[in-house]
Amino acid sequence: MAGRDGQTGKGRKRPPRILFIHENFPAQFGTFAGWLSTRGWDVTFATAREGVGEVGFRVVTFKPHREVTKGIHHYVAGFERAVINGQAFVREAVRLRAAGYVPDIVVAHSGWGVGTFVKDVWPETRFLPYFEWFYHWPPRDRSRHDPPSDDLEGRARARVRNAPMWLDLSSADGAICPTGFQAEQFPQAFRDRITVLPDGFDTAMHCPGPRDDALLARFGVPRGAPVLTYLARGMEPSRGFPEMMEAVALVQKRRADLHAVIVGEDRVAYGRKLDSGSWRTSMLERLALDQSRLHFTGRVSRPDMIRIFQSSDAHLYLSVPFVLSWSAIEAMSCGCLMVASDVAPVREVMRHEENALLVDMHDAGAIADAVERALAKGDDIAAMRQRARADIVARFDAESVAFPRIVAYFESLFR
Repeated sequence: MAGRDGQTGKGRKRPPRILFIHENFPAQFGTFAGWLSTRGWDVTFATAREGVGEVGFRVVTFKPHREVTKGIHHYVAGFERAVINGQAFVREAVRLRAAGYVPDIVVAHSGWGVGTFVKDVWPETRFLPYFEWFYHWPPRDRSRHDPPSDDLEGRARARVRNAPMWLDLSSADGAICPTGFQAEQFPQAFRDRITVLPDGFDTAMHCPGPRDDALLARFGVPRGAPVLTYLARGMEPSRGFPEMMEAVALVQKRRADLHAVIVGEDRVAYGRKLDSGSWRTSMLERLALDQSRLHFTGRVSRPDMIRIFQSSDAHLYLSVPFVLSWSAIEAMSCGCLMVASDVAPVREVMRHEENALLVDMHDAGAIADAVERALAKGDDIAAMRQRARADIVARFDAESVAFPRIVAYFESLFR
């Protein structure tokens, strides 16, 4: 590996060079990029996000020069956007190459086109797409709330939607996927190239701690009240928001003292939107809920998120079979008692009766029963909390486990 032993052309020494490409920042790569930088790597991060500021490594930006062609066939609108994104990055890459910059490794978030032309600028680099999700029909992540749709139309759209990832695979020297479940969604041609390497988590930051009554009071939770928590980017069926609200309605009837802290924005991050209104409004209108014991926080800072997890008596993580949320790992790292969907991506990290309580997310009664069991705070619940924390530290700690594994994989590419 150029730079691994310090040797480069003409006998000079330099550190290994890695380039991350992602439309957003810091996304999946920011923390790892910072970690590599502190260990002597020459790190560059290319992103479409502006105004990143000082982060301890070089950040370069790219910007698409135009929007998708108006009136283009709706199957290929996303594909054209990916090509435009790739072109936007290539213009920056050509400038970098002209200045003498040649990375040893490029890791690019796949599906949005940003890494498609990497090997056309740097044929000597090792190009590694980061694959997240392959689209199927019917969708693996379909919710019971999704309306029926045309089968042939859905299949055609899904097939074209995967086209940017096929392009990335055509020039890849390897590939990364963060979980086994996600890797299994890809065809065999992808799986033969994919190495499952979990994202790393700061388990020292995300750790158990005392209940924060001052923070809870700020949200309206009285001192000493049992607290059920739920966190997602948006309020949508993909992450079980309707089912969560149904379960809360049941538990409220059984427990007059229960308060629910619901973190997230009143929007849809994944899946379909309602024709009018929001899922939050719809569920509040549909269910008999004591809204004085429902506390919607909106988005919160990371320190507040951690304190909410530390103050939780039971944490609901409900999801269709889809990408496992980072918040689920972070909640477990904080020692939360997890009441979670019994689906494949969850089972990859949670085991029923060992480090979590797994339930059918469509059975509000079963969810409510599991929440009540968690609130009882028996010895078995305390043991599950401890195992949840221990499992995450052992499998996902960034400093000691995840990041060193990724570096070992990088080094294997040059043997």
